[in-house]
Amino acid sequence: MAYLQLVDIKKTYHVDNQDFKVLKGINLSFERGEFVSILGESGGGKTTLMNIIAGLDSDYSGDVLIEGKSLKHDTTKQLDEYRRSTIGFIFQSFNLISHLTVRENVLVSLEMTTLSHKQQLERADELLDKVGLADHKN
Repeated sequence: MAYLQLVDIKKTYHVDNQDFKVLKGINLSFERGEFVSILGESGGGKTTLMNIIAGLDSDYSGDVLIEGKSLKHDTTKQLDEYRRSTIGFIFQSFNLISHLTVRENVLVSLEMTTLSHKQQLERADELLDKVGLADHKN
């Protein structure tokens, strides 16, 4: 079974009494640890799809499954935990906090976890090493 599965994801925006179908039945599977890029033209639905995967948008048809469990049944608290500890993505136009180091920018998101400060520092260093930025952390 895939770690993350998208099953017949459809999304339509309603603007001025018109329907704009953005996602028209997306079916994808991702394995744990897999690195994925989603590319496409402007307005093609990339951000919409990412918001659905991240649990930020629940107004769609189809299903998002994590280890076979639907996100649709999760409470707000469960979705917050999912976003905090399970899913992560980088937007095309990302914004770093310019007065912070690379390590400090990574620590911003880790401050929302239950990790101790020492564990946060260790995790930040581990993540930066994993993506080849350990030499640039300061």
